[in-house]
Amino acid sequence: MKVVIVGGRSRADYLMGALADVADKIVAVNNDRAFCEYLSSRHDEDVVWGDGTKRVVLEDAGVSGFDVVVALTACDADNLAICQVAKRFLGIRYQLCIVANPENVRAFRRLGVTAAISGTATLAQAIRDAMAEARESAPGAGEGAALERSLADAGSTGSLRGSWHLLRKGRA
Repeated sequence: MKVVIVGGRSRADYLMGALADVADKIVAVNNDRAFCEYLSSRHDEDVVWGDGTKRVVLEDAGVSGFDVVVALTACDADNLAICQVAKRFLGIRYQLCIVANPENVRAFRRLGVTAAISGTATLAQAIRDAMAEARESAPGAGEGAALERSLADAGSTGSLRGSWHLLRKGRA
């Protein structure tokens, strides 16, 4: 399987490592030259410095006919453009992207993107699940303590502690 990863920083770096043993070829495209140099120093894969929203950059990267494009930029519109160019002009069968706005997931799917993933929606669902589990598993214990245990069990490395401030309209 051939994969092109466009944009992203730590996500692109992680995916390159995570997919290295299952992908036949990985190409990363990023518009930050210094970050491209960093990726090149860490991975034995091709890294291209350029704007991945541009068809010519993706063509020059040699990714036409790849199996998967993963769009990881911080801009939903850019990720949609990357996926549409990959599908329509480069023949890339699967288009995956992250979206900042959870409401864009359905829109992207309607526009032909194979999968649009919202970290915000995923986090919200994990919190809902943890809250429901905390309510069910710790009757009689304080809800805050049960939620803290549930989130810690779900993979948090520590407890929920910190300084919380309530902001309201009309307060300075």
